[in-house]
Amino acid sequence: MSADLLQLDVDTLFEQHGVSEIDAVQKKIQTVVENKREELRTMVGERYRDLLKAADTIAAMQTSAGTLIEQVHCVQSNCRSLNEQQLLGFQTTPTAAEVQLQQRTANKQLSNYYSTMVQIKLLSSLPELIWTHIDREQFYAATELFIFSRHISTGLQLDAKNALMQRLPVALKQWEILRPFHVTIKQSVLAVLEREQLSAEMAVDCMLSLLLLDKCDLGQVLQTFLQLRATAYVNCLQSQSSDADKDKPRRVKERILASLHILNGTIELLDTCLLANGLLFVRLAECIAPTSPPSISRMDSSERQLAYLLPDIIAGYKPQFETPKLAPQQLSDALRQWMSQIDRLAAKQLQQIFALVGNMQTIQDIKLAAGATASRSYAELEQQLKLPQAQLDFYRIKYMPLINARVREIIRSSWSAALQQTYEQVVKLVENSTPPAPLQIWREQSDDLPLSLAAALSDQPKRLANRTKGYETATIALCGHFDAQLAAIVQELNVLLQEQTTRAEDKLALIKFLRETAQQQMTEYLRQLKALRLQERHALLQALRNTLALIELCPHLKLCFCQPSSWRQWAGNLTAGGVEQWQRLCAQFEEELLQLWLHIVDDILARHNCAEKLPHPITHDVVLRDFALWQTQTLEQRDEEHDQNVQSTIRIPSQPRLSLQTYLHGLIQALNDAVPQTLPPKVLHAFNQQLLTQLLAHYEQLAAAEGTRCSQNIALQLYFDLKFLESVFGVTREERSLYEQFHALQRSLRDCIDPFDFELFAEHITVQVSRSTTRLHGELGVLTPSQDNTQAASGSALSHEADPNVLCLSSTGSTSLWFPLLPIVMPQAAAATAAVQAERKSLASAPDKGTTTPTRKPLGRKSDASASASTNSSINNNKSKSSAATFFGMSQEWFR
Repeated sequence: MSADLLQLDVDTLFEQHGVSEIDAVQKKIQTVVENKREELRTMVGERYRDLLKAADTIAAMQTSAGTLIEQVHCVQSNCRSLNEQQLLGFQTTPTAAEVQLQQRTANKQLSNYYSTMVQIKLLSSLPELIWTHIDREQFYAATELFIFSRHISTGLQLDAKNALMQRLPVALKQWEILRPFHVTIKQSVLAVLEREQLSAEMAVDCMLSLLLLDKCDLGQVLQTFLQLRATAYVNCLQSQSSDADKDKPRRVKERILASLHILNGTIELLDTCLLANGLLFVRLAECIAPTSPPSISRMDSSERQLAYLLPDIIAGYKPQFETPKLAPQQLSDALRQWMSQIDRLAAKQLQQIFALVGNMQTIQDIKLAAGATASRSYAELEQQLKLPQAQLDFYRIKYMPLINARVREIIRSSWSAALQQTYEQVVKLVENSTPPAPLQIWREQSDDLPLSLAAALSDQPKRLANRTKGYETATIALCGHFDAQLAAIVQELNVLLQEQTTRAEDKLALIKFLRETAQQQMTEYLRQLKALRLQERHALLQALRNTLALIELCPHLKLCFCQPSSWRQWAGNLTAGGVEQWQRLCAQFEEELLQLWLHIVDDILARHNCAEKLPHPITHDVVLRDFALWQTQTLEQRDEEHDQNVQSTIRIPSQPRLSLQTYLHGLIQALNDAVPQTLPPKVLHAFNQQLLTQLLAHYEQLAAAEGTRCSQNIALQLYFDLKFLESVFGVTREERSLYEQFHALQRSLRDCIDPFDFELFAEHITVQVSRSTTRLHGELGVLTPSQDNTQAASGSALSHEADPNVLCLSSTGSTSLWFPLLPIVMPQAAAATAAVQAERKSLASAPDKGTTTPTRKPLGRKSDASASASTNSSINNNKSKSSAATFFGMSQEWFR
């Protein structure tokens, strides 16, 4: 309850509760406060009572102690007076023994005097000697001499009440000079243990010095040693200059390799010095051995000659060591703790150092040098200390992950920087783009075509092919710069992949990471491009061309997905996956760019709507202006009753309505003004789909009009238009929706025509539609792709898979972006020409006989009618062979 009252919010209390509730809470708080006060009074009273009792006890003890001291002094004085009274009657003259004793005492005092003088001389010589050993980094010798000086000083200080020592205060002052050597030696030892380069002999010497100086056990020395090696590791990573050359700046590679050398060197020192029968235990055994020389042997010869004057306790002094013990479990625990500390330091310091590495060549140098230094195995040490296998392989555990992470970061940052620069250039080109002048891209230049086969086969840009696709000089330069940056990334990665020390799984991971990075970056580029929300037509075209150019004119972009042949020995199963991912990326680009294309298509169709351009409804005036001259066909029929031939004439449409042709030509002109290059097949297919949808909607309105229902000629012309559109745009059964709409509308118009007449006109309408399609196909070539492209429109690409080539201008393959140069090579045109030639040959071979077709006859009569179409010109079957065909060895059929 009290805890709830302490956590009570006053503002909330006054907001959520009434006055009576607040009064109740206040009373509860006052009750709790009073209870706490009572508890405090009780607790203070009890403690105060205990304190008074303790004070009284201390006072009583003080009184008892004083009384006891007085009694002891009284006993001493009584004993002294009693001793003097008892010896008064026994005092005599000195005897010979007493004289000898006095003489011996005098000799002893003289020997003590000389010994004291020699000890003082040793103390005065030791500072310089200790400094000499410290400068030579002989720390155990310096420590032994310091311990020896402390031993001498301790002996002299025990005789401080001696009259001689009272007359020689220099001994005490000399110790004051020697005392700071404890700190000086220890600091020097710790500084040496923090060095990057540390030999086993020097490490053992320093550890022996610590054992002797601080009288600590070997476990503490081990902890100190490992802590100092960790400090050396941190200093190595943070230092800007090496120990050997303070003035020369230290490179990042050198710092990384030096830090790895410290880690490996520490393990080697533990293996060499601290394991069973290690160097440290050998040196300890030599120091403890009875045959080891005393400490005075380290003095100069002049001091050693006076050793006979010293007491044995000083002349024979040797440093004493407790038997050092270091259990394997103790060493294992200390090593694990040290490795955990190294992990924490590496997570901070080492990762920051690796972040400064800027290229793959430096990483390769690091790997080569580190691989050479990390070749030693510590399997025996790991087995003795019961450590996991390869736990002491710092290069593999700590450095390889950071190296791989840095390689990935270099790849990612290089990719990101390259794509960001490219995106900024694309945005700049889009912002500076202006509506293109008519035909400005189609102007020929002298360097469009290669001057030699070597130039054609080289990697130089195909100028004419690029111009046909709308790739301007700025776009080609943009792609060249982007491809050069990607080439640098691929080349740097190739440096690591060719390096022999890199494991196969690491190479495979790098190849996979490059592919994933390329996928992410290109997806991000598309996202940024869509975020621009471009609306102007020329800006959309500029963005489309630049984006398509990245796919077509940057071969190293594809290499990021489809690995080079030199990488496939490591890529393995990734090769097929890379090809599939590249295809998915191309499909993704096509889909996104198709949406941008559709903005242009929608804009063009919105500005040139067929509902506004084509007349509606069809009146007599429209018929006179819009319907072209119909073709007159002469039919021959035989009357069986009168046994004679009867001739009749029919009139059928010969071409689409003039308004429809004008609309299509106007649409082509608007399309050429908006997009100087022909639309890609996929975009053209979408454009035609929308165009035909609008035309079908318009013709549905015309078919439903009263004038069309009442006039057979209007219905026949509209039927002809639909057949023409279906033929010229290549509407097939694969396009089920459009195909059914066309035929449904044709059936609706056919219902407005007399069935007997339609059966008579059907064959001739088909021939005229074929002729009209052949004649107008070339003029409508911008809108009507080849048959192959029409069939593959839904699956064709917006860009070439292979390198762009000038021959694509005359290609009719499914990968071509352009309609053929000559309409005569179109499959539909060839088929129509073959049909007309076959018809003319049949008429020429049998001028008097024709195929019978039903015609109007009186009710109840049966007759056979033979109809033949009148021809206006004859066909010349003798064709001269082309000189070009003769030169290239081609048949005449290639030019048909």
